[in-house]
Amino acid sequence: MEKQQPEVLQTEQRIGFHPFYLCPIFYVLSVYLMPLFASMQEGSILFYFIFLPFIFGVVNIIAAIKFCKPENRNMMFNATVLVKYATIPFFIVGGLIVAASFLLSFIPVPFMIFLGPMVALAGIFVGWLILALEAPYAISYFRLSKKAKVYSRVMVVIHTILQFFFTLDVIDVMILTIKERKWKKLTIFIIILFAVAMITVFVLISFATVKTINHMS
Repeated sequence: MEKQQPEVLQTEQRIGFHPFYLCPIFYVLSVYLMPLFASMQEGSILFYFIFLPFIFGVVNIIAAIKFCKPENRNMMFNATVLVKYATIPFFIVGGLIVAASFLLSFIPVPFMIFLGPMVALAGIFVGWLILALEAPYAISYFRLSKKAKVYSRVMVVIHTILQFFFTLDVIDVMILTIKERKWKKLTIFIIILFAVAMITVFVLISFATVKTINHMS
């Protein structure tokens, strides 16, 4: 169970922009620029910029550890919301690509039967790495929340585990924004956007599946 102690850590309130936020911001930017760099000619300098998300992911870990102090609990929460919400479109598009790759494997062409699953599995692996490298801010936030006796050890473990699962991590952060009474309007907007996106994905996948089955028959 969670322990409500509103008076805890009054010193954690920070006003204005802190240089710390540059770390999650640069991470999000590198994630969205990765497909662009991947489209560059292999062997060029810009092509190797595809590894920037993983470099900034390491920066995330370092920043989350360095600033993991009681007075920075609010900053860690803001960074968590930033990376989770900002990368939602990226994961939606990535999910569509993975789903399309799996569907392509049903095309009766030997080349596609092998290529489709390979592309899909590679996409899932890269996506999960990006997801995992977002987690340091949330982990630091949960750790500080436990020290502040805002969340129990059991809840901290559960919340931490959820950060490593697609979709569940975003839903968990949405719930946390309601509990923390912060970013509520943004969360409502994201929920609406998320619901529309999920319905669209379901419709597209269903349509593509039916079309593929009809084509095979």
